[in-house]
Amino acid sequence: MGRLSGRHPAEIIKGFKVLFEEQYIVWDVSTPIETTIIIEGWERNVSYEKTPQQGAESGSGCTNIDYWLYH
Repeated sequence: MGRLSGRHPAEIIKGFKVLFEEQYIVWDVSTPIETTIIIEGWERNVSYEKTPQQGAESGSGCTNIDYWLYH
């Protein structure tokens, strides 16, 4: 696990544990993070002006999908 995110590995693992506890992901903590399965990719209780598949527009005119595809 590199530091490309700017976070220390312990902080990343802590975040993954929270996502697991809140049932956003499936992950066996004894396996590498790369084995994680995302089961819910959108924040709950947040209204979106567009469907998650289309993405929500940011102030720059890009969609949040653009972030994941190009950054």
